[in-house]
Amino acid sequence: MKTELPPLTNFVLFFVVVLSVVYLYNSIIQGALIKKQRKVERPKSGFGFYMLWNQISLIFFFSITYILGWDAPAVGLKLEILPIFSLIIGLICYGIFLLVLSKILNLLRISEIVQNDAYFVSASLMPRQKLQKILFMIAVCILNPITEELIFRGVLVHQLGLYINNNHLAICLGLFVSVLNHIYQGKLHIITHIIFYSFTVILLYSHAGLIGAIGFHFTGDIYPFMWLKHEVTNYKKRRRDKRRAKYISS
Repeated sequence: MKTELPPLTNFVLFFVVVLSVVYLYNSIIQGALIKKQRKVERPKSGFGFYMLWNQISLIFFFSITYILGWDAPAVGLKLEILPIFSLIIGLICYGIFLLVLSKILNLLRISEIVQNDAYFVSASLMPRQKLQKILFMIAVCILNPITEELIFRGVLVHQLGLYINNNHLAICLGLFVSVLNHIYQGKLHIITHIIFYSFTVILLYSHAGLIGAIGFHFTGDIYPFMWLKHEVTNYKKRRRDKRRAKYISS
């Protein structure tokens, strides 16, 4: 049965395409700034508020365009199973994702480099001030999984696929945008985001639908910051081991 697209689909798709370009530009700038840093530098004061305001603005936009610009069937929101079960499926899939990613990175012998890059990026984004840190965590770990999955999987993949009647082309475009929007995390992280994207798209077109993809993304966003202190310890240990090995070899 063909899904009927809302009247303002053109407008929402155009907005998402423009937003993708803006995200890409910010990713390039952020990547350049992080690359110049010789040590972890926390963001400027107000960063947490800025991130939260950005997420609230996106939620407001999609709230006022709901029904006329997008609806549940258009973005892959399904209620074939209870939403809580869809979220749990996404959470379980993230555990599988970590296992698959770990195996691949170990086979390529780049696991340590990717871990160092991931720590450096996470630490560089986390504000020091308590209030800003709380606002940042709300924005990134609670709201961002919803907005990003709605934008880049629900609209850019599912709704665009229906609009152009070509899901494969929409999936390829979504992969291109997803990888480039995270390029600031380092070139080796392209592997991570290709696998991450694959899991979200599989969930999107499964019975879990977009809710499953949101559950997967929620786990993926909260995991790095939940273990950030642990990663600090591991990062320092890897640095010490590297210096010790260099000293011994010389």
